[in-house]
Amino acid sequence: MIAGKVLMDRNAPAALLDTAQRGYDESIALITRWHGRGRQHYCVTPRFAPSCTEAQLDAAGALLREHDDLFLQTHLCENTNEIAWVRELFPERKSYLDVYAHAGLVGPRSVLGHAIHVSEADFCTCHSSGAALAHCPTSNGFLGSGLFRLFDALDPKRPVRVGLGTDVGAGTTLSLLKTLGEAYKVAALRGTKLDAVRAFWLATLGGAEALRLDDRIGRIAPGHDADLCVLDLAATPLLGFRTGTCGGIEELLFVLMTLGDHRTVRATWVAGECVYDNRRPGDPLRYPAPDAMA
Repeated sequence: MIAGKVLMDRNAPAALLDTAQRGYDESIALITRWHGRGRQHYCVTPRFAPSCTEAQLDAAGALLREHDDLFLQTHLCENTNEIAWVRELFPERKSYLDVYAHAGLVGPRSVLGHAIHVSEADFCTCHSSGAALAHCPTSNGFLGSGLFRLFDALDPKRPVRVGLGTDVGAGTTLSLLKTLGEAYKVAALRGTKLDAVRAFWLATLGGAEALRLDDRIGRIAPGHDADLCVLDLAATPLLGFRTGTCGGIEELLFVLMTLGDHRTVRATWVAGECVYDNRRPGDPLRYPAPDAMA
């Protein structure tokens, strides 16, 4: 798990606000308690530029400088109104992304959500810095934010790391299979085709590469954590009918990403421990003992 305290010191409900110093201090306490403990990693988390003063963004940058293996997550260019707001709040900065870059928040462990309305210069900055983009198609569709330019981001001339995001705020599903189906639709609306092999790469190894954790997760290989999902090809009558007519693995993957959902998950292993089995009587979800996750 990669998580962190949300930082907001303006433009949010009073009960949710902190200050730059308090946000820094509480983050330090959480880093000390959790970062590097078992499979836990800390992520510096400014809510997004409009909810943070320059002082708070600078404090977030200080956290990253003081701990070189932390992560950073925030929002970037989700919709045009948000971009205009950032321009008003930070008139001296060249772009939305430059607000973060100026504070030292754009680096190899930075994950920037949405990135719908980014420029070629932004893509180049992400490429050169190693920052990753989180493609959140259900959220973007629900809010009408726009269509993510997946293949522009992945352009081999200056590829940007991209992972798949469900976005628990405005996203409409936590299922990566459903999210892949929406990502396919976004690509199609842009006149491109997201094939099933690349799609499943986004949901597995692509996401691991975006997080710089591909040496541990994202694939089935010796030395990697055994995080596995078993999928039921007949979880629903329609899925069972359609998978029964597939002519090969690529077609099967395509059917799973367009017709599958949370019901398709038959069982789940985390670090080699079975934490979910929908055929286990009485208690399908069962987490292992804490020491097993260390």
